[in-house]
Amino acid sequence: MGQREVDRFLRDRLSSDLHRLTGGLAGERDPAQPLLTYLGGSARVELSATTTANWVAKTANLLHDGYAGPDRVGLLLPLHWQTVCLLLGGVAAGATVVVARSPDELAGCPVAFVSVVHGEGALDAGVEDVLVCSMTPWATRAAELPPMVLDAAAELPGYGDHYSGQGGGDIELARAAFVAEPLALDNTDRVLTSLDPGSPAGLSAIVGTLAAGAALVLLASGDRQAAMTSEGVTAWFDE
Repeated sequence: MGQREVDRFLRDRLSSDLHRLTGGLAGERDPAQPLLTYLGGSARVELSATTTANWVAKTANLLHDGYAGPDRVGLLLPLHWQTVCLLLGGVAAGATVVVARSPDELAGCPVAFVSVVHGEGALDAGVEDVLVCSMTPWATRAAELPPMVLDAAAELPGYGDHYSGQGGGDIELARAAFVAEPLALDNTDRVLTSLDPGSPAGLSAIVGTLAAGAALVLLASGDRQAAMTSEGVTAWFDE
């Protein structure tokens, strides 16, 4: 096998990695191309499909090795690239990912990822292991931690960039199984959303875009028109 064939083999294997990890929830995509772009004020963070797959694998490994593969994993986070990676990581680990809108909806989840302000609320809801996320642009460690919770930014990096599982998890929203409607997109599209991922429309935008193999532009704050122009957006979701 010549070098060109080797390069093509490696590229094809990587392009299907996220697709395999999530059981097809994320469509196939060139691994080197941007998949997630986060915009928050003056901050811009971009993750390729390969980097996204690495974070998904770290999340799945943490859940599998660190928490014995919980059957339900809570998620109470705002729009952020890490929110997407944790969602996909829970699915990759074979869990039902409970996308919550308030801490009480995390009841029944042994593990949950939440923003710092919801750390104590998650514990009050009965979550045994609460990991808080700072939601800074680069997902750095939280400045202060509520008592009895862990910092996701301290826990995730130590886990492996590869995971041998093949998805099989589900998503739940508002105490019901969630299935996104198919979207007329492909892997050439760049889709902007500023919607809350805890809302039906916001979660549909994320999951539907990923399933089509398109790239996501997550506008946490800032001017939408300017973001659409600078990021080459081809489709967008709003209220």
